[in-house]
Amino acid sequence: MTISADQCRAARGLVDMDQATLAEAASVSRSVIVDFENGRRTPNRNNLAAIRAALEDAGVAFIDANGGGPGVRLAKSN
Repeated sequence: MTISADQCRAARGLVDMDQATLAEAASVSRSVIVDFENGRRTPNRNNLAAIRAALEDAGVAFIDANGGGPGVRLAKSN
């Protein structure tokens, strides 16, 4: 499953992560995050997967919200 720019921004907000920290955690440049969130470009498949993985590692779960729309929430603790 891919993630949207809106999900990326919301996910960062949930875990109080700035763009620079996400970029470092995903091993991408900060401009990749900035451009993605501002709708200027979509990262390539590998970068998008790395961004998603970094956010999931930080405690975010990507979900289909009520009505089938994409969303984010904090992952359940085990």
